[in-house]
Amino acid sequence: MTDPSDPPLQDHRGPEPSSPIARPGSSPASSPASSSACALPSGSQLGGVGAWESARAPWRWIVALAFAGVLIRALLAWAAIPLDIQSDEANYIYVALGLERFGMYVDQHRYFWPPGYSWLLSLFLDPESGTEGLNRLRAFQVLLSGVIGVTTMLFAWRLFSTRAVILAGALWAIYLPLGAYTHFLWTETVFLSLFLPALWHLLVGMDRASHASSNSATRRLLLSGVLFGLALYVKELPLFFLPLASMLILWRAVHESAGPVEGLRRALLVPLAALVVVLPWTLRNQEVYGRTVVAGATLGENVYVGLNARYFNFDTLPLKKVRAQRGLPPIEAYQREGFTSPPAAWEPTDSNGDGVIDPRDAAWERAEEIPHAIDRHGVQVRRGLDYALEHPVWTLRTRLKKWSDLVAPVSFFTRHHALGNYPADGLLGGPLRKASIVLAAGLSGLMMLLGLAGFFFTLQRGPGRQLLALVFGYVALTSLLVAMSRFRVPVEPFLIVLSAGFLAHGWAGRGGARTSAARIIGFVVCVTLLVGLWWISWPETMMQLQMGMAGSGDNV
Repeated sequence: MTDPSDPPLQDHRGPEPSSPIARPGSSPASSPASSSACALPSGSQLGGVGAWESARAPWRWIVALAFAGVLIRALLAWAAIPLDIQSDEANYIYVALGLERFGMYVDQHRYFWPPGYSWLLSLFLDPESGTEGLNRLRAFQVLLSGVIGVTTMLFAWRLFSTRAVILAGALWAIYLPLGAYTHFLWTETVFLSLFLPALWHLLVGMDRASHASSNSATRRLLLSGVLFGLALYVKELPLFFLPLASMLILWRAVHESAGPVEGLRRALLVPLAALVVVLPWTLRNQEVYGRTVVAGATLGENVYVGLNARYFNFDTLPLKKVRAQRGLPPIEAYQREGFTSPPAAWEPTDSNGDGVIDPRDAAWERAEEIPHAIDRHGVQVRRGLDYALEHPVWTLRTRLKKWSDLVAPVSFFTRHHALGNYPADGLLGGPLRKASIVLAAGLSGLMMLLGLAGFFFTLQRGPGRQLLALVFGYVALTSLLVAMSRFRVPVEPFLIVLSAGFLAHGWAGRGGARTSAARIIGFVVCVTLLVGLWWISWPETMMQLQMGMAGSGDNV
């Protein structure tokens, strides 16, 4: 999926006043001897400034670190199994069984997921061998994670330097919140192995187009679209990202004076290629349901969950039953009510008729009278939007909580520990339990802080900076509806890349007074927001981490 001969990105707006190649305060006229200690490795560019066309990626480092990361994930999976199935994992298996046993894609009632992951599961399922088929899928995901590691390091090389590649590879290898998904049966590993290379080729395509390498740019943009199309078979996330990516391509073409016709041609390549790839599934849905469903239909159910009176934090919700069984305070006791409480005028509904109002009771009901999720989709979206407009203050404060859930330094790895899912007599559930929780939570928070520093102080102007800003903004916007640590996964490789860039080069992005002031203000604002969002969910975060650390279910 990548070309080892790719030249580094270049900044077509020119370097900032202070060259990133030298340490701040050094003289441009310094002799080679005096500057060799602070010069970047060959192929370094810090976002594209002063790059050499002939530079090549450091493939020895990339392959070695990718192998190390895959090995760590293999050991992690070995230490984790046997592993119980959780929530959506069971649903994916249920759909996969329909494919494996009956050759049909069964409906999921509340959701209509894209078919890719369940189809992949069906290839590994073997009811006669029990869980061995699932373990083979886990092994496949471990190997597939190497694609994520390689692409992460390629981003570090293009945006920063060989030094950053080494740091990014090392951080990716030990980053447990990502690594754990290789032994989970969620879509994240498969999705990232397509989505991340799609973004890579999009970035290369924009850069090649800037250098008038028309044929090469066209191939890259088409390949990016194909990968986005394949990713749509796994998750719907890229669907609304595609028009935004097209707008970025068009904007850059206009900015480079390529002309409106050429700009429009470039901008249409990616979404058209993606739509061609996903078209067979779209036509199948039109034939079966008489509705145009490009990939899946999950928005209606997400609106029911995300724009309703009761608040759900999906990183802590599964702990509710466990805490009740252990006689511990409920998860609601750890929520800051100012951000989770329902509107003052809300009248709870006993939706299941058991005489008890519980968190799954809602202010407005699903459109259960409509039998299929595809048809309920539009009705529930309208109900949710109407409810949000009727309660604007509630909508605003709960959206802040959504972002808080998105950035809380927890993960499904720490959640599994809190649930006691890792065998107590195994390595993860025993000797490595506390150390792995501290490492996972610590790296989650640290990558966010260092990633912000890398974005504002080290990453230079150019297509890479624009693309990363678009990805971060898109994930933040989609998380306003439903958020959890799992929805942070698409940006975590970029947090690793930016952290590696900052660790490798520090304040290399500092330029003139105006640029420096703007970056410092942006950094301070974002860090203040991040710390504030951490504070909102801090009691829930500590509750989950303490449950995982306790292991035996002590009062935490």
